Amino acid sequence: MGTRAVVATAVVLAVVVGGAVVADGVVRDRAEADLAASLVDQVPGLDAVPDVTIEGFPFLTQVLGGELDHVRIAAPAVTVDGMPLHDVVVDLEGVSTDSPTTARLATMTASASLGDLSDQLAMDADLTVEDDLLVATTSFLGLPVAVRLTPRPAGRAIEADVESFALAGVTVSAEDLPSQLTDRLDGLSVPVDGLPAGMILTAVDVTASGVDLEAGGEDVVLDRTLAE
Repeated sequence: MGTRAVVATAVVLAVVVGGAVVADGVVRDRAEADLAASLVDQVPGLDAVPDVTIEGFPFLTQVLGGELDHVRIAAPAVTVDGMPLHDVVVDLEGVSTDSPTTARLATMTASASLGDLSDQLAMDADLTVEDDLLVATTSFLGLPVAVRLTPRPAGRAIEADVESFALAGVTVSAEDLPSQLTDRLDGLSVPVDGLPAGMILTAVDVTASGVDLEAGGEDVVLDRTLAE
């Protein structure tokens, strides 16, 4: 084959392959847009269209193989069990394209503000942050009480362990407090049962404005087929 023929063949192959890449990208873009729009209807508490990215190449091969390598969903806010979560990012790996849709591995990061956490606590208290702890300020018999709390993941809930108390400005141990007050502090918990089935909280970290949350799970069941 002469040089001119080799060049011509290379050009034809480049056009064919390039067309396949473009077609793959077009289908991927359409799938991402359709999934993003459907999530607004499928996920309670999701008010804005999220950003959806289906990673891995080629996309069509993944669909034919019945599994997407990696799907990332990002939303500015989602309300879960009445508590707004912000900057929500969900990473799904090994996502089946059949129904019911499952992900071999799912992780989520999000944040919750102090005000929203305070609204969910089973006590009338204002929350602040001090030395990487949450401080719940309330009153008892007309006296101000500051309760220092360490939040922690507890399955599908955020629970808080009491570290110390300050009653009317004086530090008091839990054992010395009246039972009427300690009963109000037992079992402080914020449920997050709205997580997808199979996901649980794995980390709760205190920040200056609230808490950062992490959740994860394996073989997580999702609500909708991601590629149809």
